[in-house]
Amino acid sequence: MSETPYFDEMWGHDETLRQPYQQFHDWLHRENPADLRAKQREAEELFRLTGITFNVYGRTEAEERLIPFDIIPRIISGAEWTKLSRGIEQRVRAINAFLHDIYHRQEIIRAGRIPKEMISRNEAFLPHMIGVEPPGGIYTHIVGIDLVRTGPGDFYVL
Repeated sequence: MSETPYFDEMWGHDETLRQPYQQFHDWLHRENPADLRAKQREAEELFRLTGITFNVYGRTEAEERLIPFDIIPRIISGAEWTKLSRGIEQRVRAINAFLHDIYHRQEIIRAGRIPKEMISRNEAFLPHMIGVEPPGGIYTHIVGIDLVRTGPGDFYVL
């Protein structure tokens, strides 16, 4: 067995099937790979039709791209989700606090942590929102959070 630099969601570091994947593993082995590939293509086509895409801004080839999607799910145990949800909620609160500051006191700019031009020249900055308090203080109703697993029970919340 060779040591790998990455953590395999299903098999871990030691090539032992992880408990959260037991039932899924059994199901997966009963499935036809061609059917799974067809389902992947169907999902991608649905994403295209409904506009579930993104652009890579700042590049000359900023064409519309599909949101990366894998028909094979990443399974997170209940205990892992309990831990992760705290980090995810913290990140969302931090994003909302940042936006509140940008549209109100701008302390982060006054403290010199972010240059004013980085905010004022940003296409997403809306000067007419300065001083506006959205309902519940929530600026971000939809937030895309990326999870990166680096080991058993170890994640980065981006």
